[in-house]
Amino acid sequence: MKSIDNKLLNIAIGCNALLAFLLLFEQRLHIPSWLQVGGRMHPLLLHLPITLVLIVALFAVAKAFFKKWQWSQFNTWLSAAACLAALTALSGLLLSLEEGYDADQMLWHKWSGIAVAWCMLLWAFIAESNSNTATSSAFGLLSLVGIAIAGHQGANITHGEDFLLAPIQLQQDKPVVLLEDALVFQDMVQPILEAKCISCHNEDKAKGELLMTSEAALRKGGKSGALWNLQVTGYGLMMDRIHLPLQDKKHMPPAGKPQLTAEESFIIEQWLAKGASFQQPVLALAENDTLRKMATQRFSQLSNASYDFEAADANDIRQLNTANRSVYALALNSPALAVEFYGRSLFQPAQLQELEKVNTQIVSLNLNKMPVSDEDLRIVADFPNLRKLNLSFTDITDKGLQQLSKLSQLQQLSVSGTNITEAALRQLSKWPGLVTVYAWQTKVPATTQAAVQQALGKTRIQWGFNGDTIQMKLNAPIIDNEAQVMTGPIELRLKHFLPGVSIRYTLDGSEPDSIRSPEYTAGTMIHEQGLMKAKAFKAGWISSDVSSLFFYKNKYRPDTAIALLPPDVSYKGNGAGTIIDNVKADKNFRSGKWLGYKENAMQTLLSFSKPQPVSSVTVSSMIDITSYIMPAMRIEVWGGNHPQQLKLLQSLVPPQPSKEIPSYLEAFELKFDTQTIQYLKLVAVPVSKLPTWHRGKGDKGWFFIDECFIN
Repeated sequence: MKSIDNKLLNIAIGCNALLAFLLLFEQRLHIPSWLQVGGRMHPLLLHLPITLVLIVALFAVAKAFFKKWQWSQFNTWLSAAACLAALTALSGLLLSLEEGYDADQMLWHKWSGIAVAWCMLLWAFIAESNSNTATSSAFGLLSLVGIAIAGHQGANITHGEDFLLAPIQLQQDKPVVLLEDALVFQDMVQPILEAKCISCHNEDKAKGELLMTSEAALRKGGKSGALWNLQVTGYGLMMDRIHLPLQDKKHMPPAGKPQLTAEESFIIEQWLAKGASFQQPVLALAENDTLRKMATQRFSQLSNASYDFEAADANDIRQLNTANRSVYALALNSPALAVEFYGRSLFQPAQLQELEKVNTQIVSLNLNKMPVSDEDLRIVADFPNLRKLNLSFTDITDKGLQQLSKLSQLQQLSVSGTNITEAALRQLSKWPGLVTVYAWQTKVPATTQAAVQQALGKTRIQWGFNGDTIQMKLNAPIIDNEAQVMTGPIELRLKHFLPGVSIRYTLDGSEPDSIRSPEYTAGTMIHEQGLMKAKAFKAGWISSDVSSLFFYKNKYRPDTAIALLPPDVSYKGNGAGTIIDNVKADKNFRSGKWLGYKENAMQTLLSFSKPQPVSSVTVSSMIDITSYIMPAMRIEVWGGNHPQQLKLLQSLVPPQPSKEIPSYLEAFELKFDTQTIQYLKLVAVPVSKLPTWHRGKGDKGWFFIDECFIN
């Protein structure tokens, strides 16, 4: 074994000598591309030497306590560890010469790694002639300390600052976000960027000269240009990189790093699709919007939170309800109460005092525009479970606000239109549970608002704006219909929260206008299948964007559906029955509500318990060009009264896109002369070769279907 020890030791000496030489001329080194490959092997090499160093170091330290322990091959393993540590330090030095690393952080990692290599070499050299246990233990401890420092710094470089303790810190620091306070970017998009992107795109390590740590940095982009372009299909560089195959070197995050889940990719894409706003509240989204539905499941709501206190006495609640005070449960069977006051002239401080009998159960208190004074807030401060407090346009001052600091559960505070000053708002940083503060029309000047926000840290403050001379754009009407599929006439349900708004609509897919299009009124009925569009109008306002929904008519629902050819295993929905369950899917093709076909054509046999007079079949599909999902190359409907004796009733060759456009849902209707039939067969053939303009030209396309409707 002696000869092996000597050979390994000689290699270690040679590698360390080369390492010292390279360090001496580090500033003058120019690394050719073929040698960069050696540097990039650093992450592959380091695990084995770390393991060997740990083994020999721990043994050396333990031997100081267990004198009888023996290891005949210790010197061989020590020499091997020294050899591999030197090779790893060499490859790391080559890698450090590439651009994109923070110099200070890299300095610590580089020199701690080199120190381990030199320590191991010296230890191995001394061990050849001196087997003193104390000396060996000392070198073992030094090696363990060096490995810990180098490993920690390396993890910070690779995975981001405080990578080791991040899970604990996130658990401790993560505030409870109310749905009412949530912003699309800050509370849905930014956490994804922090978890999956910022480790490579921060102030310490800016790969591709790209920072993703602030709004300004995200808007600026990096060496390859802007991260997004809302005017192009696919929204530009960031989504292009995310959608690239994992094996592509430009795919982001790169292989080996934690990847975006389908849900995370969808959230970022939807944020871009909605304009990439950094301030858009979640509740500004339509009620049927997928992002809003996801947020509803993700964020806390006062109405569905868990409470550990008993419900108030029902008689007490009834007695507390008066002409200007409403006390009610936030949700069915919930002990939590909300209190709202109305009519400024009717308010009396004694009415707050009367609430003391239910002060444990009150989680929401609305005193907006009431003549509440600082003295009255002494009573409010005794509501131990208060989460949401509205003091807007009241008579409170800084002195009164200080009394509320003991409300440890408070998450949302509104002080808009009050005499609260900058000094009082800065003190809110000491309120641990506070998530959002509304401070519109306060005495805080615009020039200091940014500094106040910085002082509040993670507590978000909403300043509002002065829009007296600005012509505002109306929000789009809200479509309140839960069902898109009708088996008979259904009532159209539209609403808008701004008083005096006129909602105009069409049922033929045309753009509504304020003159010719019918005005929506309650009781409007939809009788036929088609695309409904609605738009809001109000004098002095810019008309809204269009809200639209396709209503599908389904007169005959098959009793069974049998897949003659199976869908792709990744997009198999709930089997063939997916297309006859009357459940419409949205544009998230990973939702489990779609059937996807690529290798096979879709061939599905539908049957009725008895023959039906059928004259049309509508196939509900999705087109997402960037994800290779295209219209079918051909759609066919076959029918008859025996599954083996079907005839072609109609066929359709859908038009194919000529360029990339945003994803959309499409209904393909195939009409034919009325046929009384018991069996129908649907056939849809996916595109066999994507067009030359497509990024995946020559590849096979996908066909997706979620429903078919028979009339």
